[in-house]
Amino acid sequence: MQLNVSTLRALFFALCAAIIFTFIFASAKFVGSNTDPVQIVFMRYAGAALVISTIAVIINGGFSGLRSKVPGTHVARAASGVLGEMCIISAPLFMAYEDATAIGLTGGVFAMMLAVFLLKEKASPMHWLAAMICLSGAMLIALVDVGTNDNETTWIGVGIAIGGAVLSGAELFFIKFLTDRDRPLAIMLYVNILAVIMLALPAAWLWKPLDSSDVVWLLVIGPLALLGQLCWIKAFQNADAIIVVPVSYAVIPFSAILGFLAFNQHLGIYEISGALLVIVGGILLARIPAGERRQTRAKA
Repeated sequence: MQLNVSTLRALFFALCAAIIFTFIFASAKFVGSNTDPVQIVFMRYAGAALVISTIAVIINGGFSGLRSKVPGTHVARAASGVLGEMCIISAPLFMAYEDATAIGLTGGVFAMMLAVFLLKEKASPMHWLAAMICLSGAMLIALVDVGTNDNETTWIGVGIAIGGAVLSGAELFFIKFLTDRDRPLAIMLYVNILAVIMLALPAAWLWKPLDSSDVVWLLVIGPLALLGQLCWIKAFQNADAIIVVPVSYAVIPFSAILGFLAFNQHLGIYEISGALLVIVGGILLARIPAGERRQTRAKA
């Protein structure tokens, strides 16, 4: 069974996005412990909004040609993205970083179900098998953490991570919906500007002084997140959500590696096994023939 070019292109962009957001989801670990998650998310979107607005002026000559056909969907995508990211960034403050990420990414299954039932994407048994393998890898890592750290703080982290999973799944669904209706530039412009508007007052209320090193990191993650958003859009332009979303679980092994290298967190046999399951599921998805996927999609 041969890999098709469109799927390979989608997997490449999805993996790039996974690597980028691995670092973004770890933002609370990289900055001072007193920095509020709302402050982190606001800075991330503000930096991205500044960059994408500049690009729109240079490339598009302004904003007039970027009017959306579905503005309400952009608002829903921004709201789910803001709340989901705050949950994903907050959860590692209560539990191991890579385990919080693993739970948060189970929202991919929710996104797949929305794509199947609302966008009428066709999911074969092989799609579901591959997705369940990815999901089982994520849950293996998460259950080990809960089993070895059965305390109130861990359960708070689990609850926050699950909330982030549902919201992130909704955001992925909205991204897929928008890729068939608006230009990538418009999609990125709307979400970042709307997110800044939504977060401005809460961030001002909760604002705390930042160290110079924290300021540098928070300024960097804005443009970095913008690149990650572009990678997601390109991935969805080349493949259906039932292909792209499960590959987002690649963040889990990336997070485990980052946790081991940067935060001195233990990488045990169960974490390694879970990461291998994610990789196996991704390989199965990549080998699904083009004939089993929806053929009418925009090309990158």
